[in-house]
Amino acid sequence: MSLRLAQITDCHLQADALTFYKGVDADAHLDQCLSWLHNNAEVDLLMLTGDLSHFGSEAAYQRLKKKLSSLTYPCIWLAGNHDNCGIMQGVSGQAVQQLRVLDYDHWRLVVLNTTANADGNGAGSIASAQMEELRQVLEDGSQLPVCVFMHHNSMPVDSMWQDPIMLGNAQQFNALVASKPQVKAVLCGHVHQNFDQVVGNIRFLATPSSAVQFTCKQDKFKVEVELGPGLRLLTLEQGGHLNTKIQRLPRI
Repeated sequence: MSLRLAQITDCHLQADALTFYKGVDADAHLDQCLSWLHNNAEVDLLMLTGDLSHFGSEAAYQRLKKKLSSLTYPCIWLAGNHDNCGIMQGVSGQAVQQLRVLDYDHWRLVVLNTTANADGNGAGSIASAQMEELRQVLEDGSQLPVCVFMHHNSMPVDSMWQDPIMLGNAQQFNALVASKPQVKAVLCGHVHQNFDQVVGNIRFLATPSSAVQFTCKQDKFKVEVELGPGLRLLTLEQGGHLNTKIQRLPRI
């Protein structure tokens, strides 16, 4: 039986729902994504891959928790560089700073925290202890194919201003997962754009934001103002096969 996932990322909810984020109503765009999922998709699990609040606001996390309360499937919260891990953990009740392993019949999902060693400009890393824990998880004898979720991208997206703020220890992480043939995919947020690249046996994916999209391959920051929110749907099949698509919605 396949595992059906949705990924929503980079919600950037403000402390006050009436405050816009880069010219858009971030709350309304997230509501639009959740409404689309409710009406159009069958989902077993929702991954929220970071920057859920723009300033790590408890009020924003409380609104997010309320928005998710009617969903009939689990929602996994990840922290991004704009989040406050302690406040997020308190509201969500989830161990957002820890490595988390979710085993299903035919897949293993590994959830990482990439907010260690933040540089203040947007970059973050996997803590050395968690990197070692990841190695141990990937060497524990499980034969399940692995899909990794985290906030920061470990592959450059060919953008002069974004690539310097990707995963700080990307080289170490990429070498580790490349050495483990059961790792089939790595999914992230952070870049506010669609990214899909196969390197060796691993498919590296990034997903558009539920709030605003950043223009690809730019020297300087630029918003793609004509695009509305986006999300990703994934189907993880038996045998390690992954099918995925991006769902884009109209800008409000």
